[in-house]
Amino acid sequence: MLKIFRSVRKRLLKDNKFKSYILYAIGEILLVMIGILLALQVNNWNERRKTKIQLNNTLSTIVNDLALDTLVAHQIIKYYEINQKNSLRVINKEITLDNYRECPSCASLITIYKPFNIQTKGYDLLKKITSSQANKKDSLLTDLSQLYSLFIPTLEKSNDRLENDVLKNLESFKEHDWFVDWTQQKFNQDMIAYFSTSEDYRKKVAAHNLLASKNHLLIVTSYKANAKVMLEKIKERLESD
Repeated sequence: MLKIFRSVRKRLLKDNKFKSYILYAIGEILLVMIGILLALQVNNWNERRKTKIQLNNTLSTIVNDLALDTLVAHQIIKYYEINQKNSLRVINKEITLDNYRECPSCASLITIYKPFNIQTKGYDLLKKITSSQANKKDSLLTDLSQLYSLFIPTLEKSNDRLENDVLKNLESFKEHDWFVDWTQQKFNQDMIAYFSTSEDYRKKVAAHNLLASKNHLLIVTSYKANAKVMLEKIKERLESD
């Protein structure tokens, strides 16, 4: 192609056709510019296609993360709803020396906790994409970033508070003579009296219930609801693409 252009230019110059030569040169420049613009357009199209594929793959990963999160959240919610029900029985003094066997789990209400850790594989990928496209606005990506940035630190703090409270309660149980029997689920009279009539245990249950049912349970429930909404939005986006 370049040889043809050179041949045409030489012939025009040889024939002293300067006007034609100038027009030809301008046309040649325009052709080169058009070629460059087309190449840039194709390159931009390829980059957009690659970015879209990367984004859709990331969204698919987030779908898997959120689906797993909602399943785990459901189990945790179920556990803490039962925990709250039994805690209220202790707080309201419904557990007595006569009926303590009706609630075997009432002796471990404040020494077990269920942490909830959000799956972040997809979110970590999303952060890389959004940081490279900081000037581009996408309401779906914005909503996802807000979901994760809000709930990840909130749940981490809630997990830590529950863990610290459980460890503190375990330490306090060590001070009792029945502690070893309790670890082996062997009930004796002193242990039964503590868990069914002790004001100390009732206060500990009330305090733990604030962290577990009035805080942790509400956060997990809220996250589950928001995660389900985001799942539907992402699925709609992927289906439309």
